[in-house]
Amino acid sequence: MKRIDSVIDFISGRNFRKGWHVFIIAFFLIFVILPTVYILTYAYTEWSAIESGVLDNKDTMDLIMGSIAASFEIAAIVTVIDFAVGLPMAWMLVRKKFRGKNFVDTLIDMPLAVPTAALGFSSAIFWATTPPAMNAPPFAFGAITSPMLLIILLHIVFSYPYMVRSLSAILEQIDETYEIAGQTLGASKLTAVRTITLPLFRAGLITGIILCFSRSLSETGGTMIALATMANSAGFNTGPTLIGTWKKLSATNPELVPQLAFVSILLIIVALVLLIVLKVVVMKVRLPMGKVWPTPEKILSRGLVPKLKDGSAIFFLAVFVLIPSFFIFTFVLTSSPSVGDWGPFAGSLGYSFLIAAVVTAIDLGLGIPLAMYIARSGSRKVSHALDVLVNVPLIVPTAALGFSLGQFWTDQSLIPSVPMLLIIMAHVAFTYPLVVRNVAGAVEEIDPSYEETARTLGAKPVQGFRRVLYPMIKSSILAGAIMAFTRSLGETGATQAVVSDVVTAPVYIVDLVNSGQYYLAGLACIILIIVSYAAMLLLRYVTKKKRGAI
Repeated sequence: MKRIDSVIDFISGRNFRKGWHVFIIAFFLIFVILPTVYILTYAYTEWSAIESGVLDNKDTMDLIMGSIAASFEIAAIVTVIDFAVGLPMAWMLVRKKFRGKNFVDTLIDMPLAVPTAALGFSSAIFWATTPPAMNAPPFAFGAITSPMLLIILLHIVFSYPYMVRSLSAILEQIDETYEIAGQTLGASKLTAVRTITLPLFRAGLITGIILCFSRSLSETGGTMIALATMANSAGFNTGPTLIGTWKKLSATNPELVPQLAFVSILLIIVALVLLIVLKVVVMKVRLPMGKVWPTPEKILSRGLVPKLKDGSAIFFLAVFVLIPSFFIFTFVLTSSPSVGDWGPFAGSLGYSFLIAAVVTAIDLGLGIPLAMYIARSGSRKVSHALDVLVNVPLIVPTAALGFSLGQFWTDQSLIPSVPMLLIIMAHVAFTYPLVVRNVAGAVEEIDPSYEETARTLGAKPVQGFRRVLYPMIKSSILAGAIMAFTRSLGETGATQAVVSDVVTAPVYIVDLVNSGQYYLAGLACIILIIVSYAAMLLLRYVTKKKRGAI
C-alpha cells in the first residue's frame, strides 16, 4: 500500500507532470503530425516544379479546383445529413430502453470494420447502375446514375457512425434531471430538450462535425472502387480520387508528382481553415433559439410524432447504412461458389487484429493525456494550437496520407525497419486523433469544479481522474477506442504505402478483388465483418465489467 501511495505521489508531482506533458506533446508532433504533413516539404524543395507544372497550366488548375470543390460539397452535404438523422438515433440509444438495444448499438459500428474498398463495392452494386458483366443481384436498387449522388450515399455509410458515437457519448454525460426539472415546471419534452440539453453538447456536435466532414473529405479507396463499379462514371473526380489516380500514374510518369503534391497541400490548407471557422461559428452561435412555442412543441412531443421520429431513425439506419454495407452478403449468395486456400487469410486476419489492438492501446495510453491537456491546459495558445493540429491527420486524403507516411518512414532511421512496427506507427498517425477528438470534446463539457473539489478533499490528480472524471467520460473513451480499432482494422492504402508487401486482412481482400476472385473476396469480407462484430461485442462487455469495478 505504501508503495502504491509513493508511486501516486511521484506521478502527481509537478516535475513529473511537466515532463509527461512534454513527452506526450513531443510524441504527437513527431509520430503523428510530422509523418502526416511530410509531403509539405515537397512544396518547399520543389516549388518551381509546382509553378511550371500546375499553376501555369490552366487545364490542370481547372481540373484540380473542380475536383476539390466537389469534395467539399459532398462532405458538407454528408455532414448535414449525418447530423439530421444521427441525433435521433443517438437520443434513442442513450435515453430510451428497448429490446435489442445492445444489438443495434453494435450494428452502428459495423460499417467502420468493413474495408473501404469492400464498402465501395458493396454500396455501388446496391445503389448504382452497373455494367452488364457485373451480374449484380436482381433485387439491388440499381437506379442511381449520378456519380455525385452515389458518392454521397457511400460516404454516409461510413461517416454516420462517427456522428452517432460523438453525440451519444456526450449525451450520456448530460444529467437527465435537468430535462425532468424543466418538464415539471410546465415545459414540453421537446422544449426541455431544445432549450436545456442541446446547448450542453456543443463539444459533441463539433466532434461529430469534424469527424464526419474530415472522413468524407479524405476518403479515397472506397470512392474509387464505387466509381469504377458504376456504369458511365468516367470524368467525375473528387480531390482524393484525383490524388489516387495521379499517385498510381506517377510510378511511370514522374511529371505528375507536382500535381499530386499541390492537390494534397491545397486540400489540407483549405480544410483546416474551414474546420477552424466552423468550430468558431458553432461555439459562438447560440443554440438553440431562446423563443418557445408551447402549443406546437407539446403536440410534437406526444402521440405519433415521436414514434415517427424513432421509426425514421431505424429506417434510415437499415436502408441507407446497413443494407448497403452488408449487400455484399447477397452478392456472395447469388454468385457461383469457388474454392480457395483460407490459410493465408486466417494468418492475415490474426495479423490485422494484433496490429489494431496494439495501435488502440497506444492511442488510449497517449491520446487520453493529450486530450486532457487540450481541455484543461492553462496555456490557451498551446492547447488551441494542439486542438487544431489534431484535426490534420483526419482531413488528409488516405492516398496522400499513405504517400506521406511511406516517404517519412522509409526516409527515417530512428525506428528499425521492422514491417509490423512501421505499420503500427503509421496506423497510430491516423487513428490517434480519433481518441483525442472524442475525449477532448467530453472533458470540455465537464465542469472543472468537480476535479477541484476532489483536490481540496486531498485527492491527487491521478485519483481525481480515476474516481471523478473517468466515470463521466468513459463512454467517449469507448467511442474513441472503437473508432481507432475499426479504422486500423479496415485500412488498406496507407498500409501498402508504408510496407508494400505486407498482407493484412484488408490487403488480402483487395488482392482477391484485383485478381478477379470476387466470390472469395466477398466471402472474406463477410468473415471479417463477423469476427469484427464479435470483437466489438467483447470490447463492450469488458468495458461494462470495468465500469462496475470502479
